[in-house]
Amino acid sequence: MIITTAGRVNSQLITRAKNIANTYNIRFMERSGLSINALRNKYKEDVIIVEKGRLTAIPDNSDNKLFFHPNLAMIRAKRMLRNETDPFIETAQLKEGMSMLDCTLGLASDSIIASLAVGSAGSVSGIEGSSLIYLLAKEGLATFSSGIQRFDQAMRRINVIKAEHYAYLRNAGTNSVDVVYFDPMFSTEINTSDGINSIRTRTVKNTLNINVIEEASRVARERIVLKDHWKSERFNELGFVQYKRKTALFHYGVLEV
Repeated sequence: MIITTAGRVNSQLITRAKNIANTYNIRFMERSGLSINALRNKYKEDVIIVEKGRLTAIPDNSDNKLFFHPNLAMIRAKRMLRNETDPFIETAQLKEGMSMLDCTLGLASDSIIASLAVGSAGSVSGIEGSSLIYLLAKEGLATFSSGIQRFDQAMRRINVIKAEHYAYLRNAGTNSVDVVYFDPMFSTEINTSDGINSIRTRTVKNTLNINVIEEASRVARERIVLKDHWKSERFNELGFVQYKRKTALFHYGVLEV
């Protein structure tokens, strides 16, 4: 990866770009009048652009622009703050003070909702294997401002971990978290989900298999939750009870431990 600034540059953008470069050990490149496409063609790397208010990433092999935004998490959070239920929280049975390990963090939508549910007395950690998505998620969770104090506090509490989830689970303590969560890339694409499809090219394609689930069962005190396409065979193959939801394109599965 390389990091640069928006075309209309100022000292604040340059300072932030250099700080991020130092933090994540990536190269800072001056724009020097070059377009983003020219930078991509020259260096053949993913480009992160520091803009006013956000980071935008353009992968080397795609024209999709990636950036952190809570999207549907904000809508779901507003419902929760009105004491309405959330299907994920109900399925995972997350309550204040509990802990959750999200093994497939992505851009953290479900982890934000989990953090809101468990509150300051609980904890949520998220594992992300892609260096690009890890950077966007970590910086976004630390800096995005929604104007909703409890929502922003929930984002700030999430511990973002750069790792491959199987290796992390193998080294994690037995019964160290209440809930372990998996939201792998669906083998069947949901074409209406722009957020999912936009990061598909940069996700780490880890296989979710029985070895991973065995480690997750050791680490979890209460249950493992799987989110997958409604037609997925993984629920049956890995021993999950599939909770079907009418009209929903994805279902949740639960494995009590």
